[in-house]
Amino acid sequence: MRYILLIFLAATFLTSCSTKEPLPTIDFFENDTIPLKTKLKKVLEDDYLASLGFNNEEAKWLQEVYANNNFKAKWVNDSMLNNSGIELKKTLANSIWFGIPQKRLQLSKKKNLLWIEEEVLLTAQSGAIMHDLNYGFIDLEKKKLLPTKMVRAGYLDSCFAEKGSLTYDQIFLKRGPADTNYRFLATKLYNYCSKTKMDTSHFDIEPIKKDSLHAFEKTRKALVSKGFIDDKTKDSLAIVEGLKTFQVLNGLKPDGKIGKYTSISLNESTVDKVLRAGLALEKIRTHAKYPEKYIRINIPEYKLRYFVNDSLKREHNVVVGKTENQTPELTSKVHAIVVYPYWTVPQSICNKEILPAARGGAGYFARNNYKIYRGDKEVDPYSVNWKRIPENSFPYKVVQQPGPRNSLGIIKFEFHNSHSVYVHDTPSKSLFGTDVRSYSHGCMRCKDPVDLGKTVLDYDSIRRKRNDLTSDSLDSLLTVAKNYTIKLKDPVPIFVEYQTVFADREVLIFYLDIYKRDEDYLKIMRD
Repeated sequence: MRYILLIFLAATFLTSCSTKEPLPTIDFFENDTIPLKTKLKKVLEDDYLASLGFNNEEAKWLQEVYANNNFKAKWVNDSMLNNSGIELKKTLANSIWFGIPQKRLQLSKKKNLLWIEEEVLLTAQSGAIMHDLNYGFIDLEKKKLLPTKMVRAGYLDSCFAEKGSLTYDQIFLKRGPADTNYRFLATKLYNYCSKTKMDTSHFDIEPIKKDSLHAFEKTRKALVSKGFIDDKTKDSLAIVEGLKTFQVLNGLKPDGKIGKYTSISLNESTVDKVLRAGLALEKIRTHAKYPEKYIRINIPEYKLRYFVNDSLKREHNVVVGKTENQTPELTSKVHAIVVYPYWTVPQSICNKEILPAARGGAGYFARNNYKIYRGDKEVDPYSVNWKRIPENSFPYKVVQQPGPRNSLGIIKFEFHNSHSVYVHDTPSKSLFGTDVRSYSHGCMRCKDPVDLGKTVLDYDSIRRKRNDLTSDSLDSLLTVAKNYTIKLKDPVPIFVEYQTVFADREVLIFYLDIYKRDEDYLKIMRD
């Protein structure tokens, strides 16, 4: 009996020692006799922060922030949010305006927070969004969100010290890299969101050629939903003008027609467009710093730009690959300019296009200035029974000879890559006038490429020693009209990238996600 009693007493002692002090109730926080600092310290205890859903790292960060400020509340008074708290809460609720999905700020698992709990949540959300804006929130290679992190406690304080002259919107808008392209895009996106309804509606508009009965009325509804016309607008001319404005802001020809690409762009919700802008900001934010001299091609924009010392020297329209022959993203260096190039036709094109054409007659090769080879030996195309060659087994190498009708045109820019693509001229000049320029087999056809070549040569030097061949030399070589390779003294870095939203000083444009490469990222960014 004595042993049973001892066991009972020991168990009672251990149980009483392991019982944690209960969390304070709402009566504690509503008690006016308890100082606000004491209430805040209670909320900042480990157990209380854990009950709100904060992990250990976030809890320690919050405790450090408030300890540095002598546990002074920032966003509340004795019973509710103060004016600063109300303003900050509104700013954080619009995190998408800064390119940050709202799900990134869902740090607390508790609903209907007490005012004192909102105090610490607003601080935590501020630290998280500032970290995302400065350092990024997506692993672009693995296509997944990064764990939430906070900026340094002292950095947060220094940012909020700017409140005297700035709004909280302006404080967050200042975060991120100083890169000019980032600044333009961040500012334009914010301005766009502040004036535009964050519409989540998707539509099912078909091009007017496919649905002449309903396309126009569905377009009217989409334009109303997206804020380009109001609901009372019935006049067809006013609707067409609204459509033209929409087309301009979506990188399309403002013809007022409901074509294939206009319908695709109308069907996308405004929120998805804004998320794509957030993804574009993320790509700029996490991109390595560009060198002093480089070429950048943005595939969805169909643009090539050549920069020297952060100054735009050339801008060219380009044609990129079809959806079935997509232009790859890559980084390389342009090491040579080839005048009147040869074109060795890729095997895939030989199988899919040249073999069927050859079956129609061997004269096809002469008409297109092609020569065929087995190894290094030229083969007479008339000596081959083309109809007996099985599909997808073209046995020869095909080389198109130099000339103005060559598929690469009269000039090519060479850079090493595993995809066998180049930047080059083209005899098909009319394609540069279209708005969605995806027509090639993967290479990038450049408008006015000779002008690009001249500018590249003008800036081609190492330690002030210029290339012996100048822009005038290029003119001379083009007059001779023979194949010639100009090696660059200082190869130019080239970045072929995929950014569907672009802004400059004047305008923000949402280009089509022509290859659907943004989709996987949008899935993880959506609420």
